[in-house]
Amino acid sequence: MKKQKASIPTIDERPAGTRAFGPALPFQGDGFIPPTTEETANLIAQALLRTKNPVIFAEAWLDIRPHEGQRKWLLAPKPHLAVLVAGRRFGKSMCTAIDALYFALTHPNSKQAIISVTLDQAQTVFNYINDFITQNELLKIFVAKVRQQPFPTIYFKNDSFITTRAAARQGLYLRSHGFDRVYADEAEYLSESILVEVVSMTLADRGGQLFLTTTPKHVRGYVYRLLERGLSGDPSVYAQTGTTFDNPYINREFVESLRDQMPAVVWQREVEGKYVDDTESVFRFEDIQAAYDDVGWDVPEAPVAGRRYVQGVDLAKTNDHTVHIILDVTERPYRVVFFERYQRVPWPAVSARIRELHNRYQCRQTLVDATGVGSAVMDELADIAKPFVFTAKSKVELITSIQVALEKRHLRFPFIRVLVDELHSYRYKDDDISTDTVMALGLALRAAGQVAYDKLIIRTVEWPSIPRRHHPTEAPWASGAAC
Repeated sequence: MKKQKASIPTIDERPAGTRAFGPALPFQGDGFIPPTTEETANLIAQALLRTKNPVIFAEAWLDIRPHEGQRKWLLAPKPHLAVLVAGRRFGKSMCTAIDALYFALTHPNSKQAIISVTLDQAQTVFNYINDFITQNELLKIFVAKVRQQPFPTIYFKNDSFITTRAAARQGLYLRSHGFDRVYADEAEYLSESILVEVVSMTLADRGGQLFLTTTPKHVRGYVYRLLERGLSGDPSVYAQTGTTFDNPYINREFVESLRDQMPAVVWQREVEGKYVDDTESVFRFEDIQAAYDDVGWDVPEAPVAGRRYVQGVDLAKTNDHTVHIILDVTERPYRVVFFERYQRVPWPAVSARIRELHNRYQCRQTLVDATGVGSAVMDELADIAKPFVFTAKSKVELITSIQVALEKRHLRFPFIRVLVDELHSYRYKDDDISTDTVMALGLALRAAGQVAYDKLIIRTVEWPSIPRRHHPTEAPWASGAAC
C-alpha cells in the first residue's frame, strides 16, 4: 500500500476543546501509514512554520498558557527598543524564554543573546529555554547541540543560536559580537554606559532589537527614561508595565500577607511594579551601581599573602540571617572578597565559622555584632574578635561610614543581588526591612577604619625622635641623600 501524504492543519483549525499540546500532526488510523523519520521531521518543521505567533507557540508546543500581560508583551509589534517594567513574579523571564525560542526556531541564521549583570542571572532565562527543549521530544529535533562552557549556548539545526553573556567588565564578553536580538534581564542593574555604548552596538550590523525587562529600581535612570518615552507615545520605544497580581498563577493571599511586612515604597516597586522617588532612601542607587559596575572578580576570592583583610559579621536574630563580609583593605578602594549569608545555624557552628574565616584570611580585625545573643558568640571568640554593640548612635555612625565609602568610591564589590537590594531599600527607620548585609558591610568598614587607625598609631611610634623636617616622607635617606 502506498504511503498517504499527510495534510497538516494549523493550530487554529483544530476542533474546539482539543488540548493544545504539540503541533497539529496527523494521527494514525483509517489506513494511515506512519511516515518515515525524515518525513516526520519535515512534518514537524512545517507545523512549526504554521504556528503564527509566540502565544500560539507557547500554548501548542510548550503547554503554557501565558496570562494577559504576557500575551500583550509577546504579541506586541516591537520596534528596535522595547521595555517591560513589572513587579516580581509577573513572569518576565518566562516571556523572554518563549519569545527567544520561538524566534530562533522560525528565523534561520538568527543570533540572540540573553544578558544580565551576572551570568547566573542570565541563566535564569536560558534554563527555561533548556527545560522547554529537554521536556519536549518534538523540539529536540530542531537542536544541533547545547554547550554549557564557557557561556551556555543552544545551537539549532537552522543555524540559529541563543547564547548567554554577563555584562561584566564593561561588556568585555559582548564586544565584537553581533546579534539580531538582545534580551537584558533585570536591566535596571546594568549601567547606562553598558546598555548604550556596548549592548546597543552589538545590534548595529544586523539592525537588531533590544528588549529590556526588569523590576523598577532607579527613578530617572536609563530604563526609567525609556519607559517614559514609550508610554508617552514615542514610536521608537514599545513600553509596557505590569504587577505581580497580573500573574493569575501566584498565591494572591500569600503576596497580600507580605504588604504589612514591607515599607510602602518597597511594596510599590516589588509588587506593583512602579517607580517610586524614595526620599527616605539612605544610599543613592547610582552610588551602589558604581560600586559593582565593571568589577573584575568574583567572591570568594582566595586570600593573598601580604594583603590586609578585615571581617564584619552581623548575627541572625530570629528570622534574620548571619552575614560574613571580608574586605581587602590593603588600599582604596576597599574590595569585598568574601560574602556568606545563612540562617538557623547553631551558635557554636557560627562561632567556629567566624574563627575559620578569620584564620583563613589572617584578618587584621574581626568585628562581630555583640548585641543581645551576640555576647554568647563573643565569649567563644574573645581571643580573635572585637565586639560591636548596636545603639542608636553607633548604628548611625556605621551607616554613615557606608554612605561615605559609596559616595567617595572607596568601596567595590561584585554584584551580589541581596546586598545591592538591601542597600537600595535601606532607610533609617529599618524595623520592617532586612538589614543583615548592610550591617555586616558597616561592621567590615568599621573594622577597616580601626586597622587604618592602628597603622597610623604604629607609624607615629616608629618615628618619635625624627624632627619635622625629617618626616618619613621627607627623610634624607628616602631620596638617597647622605645621612
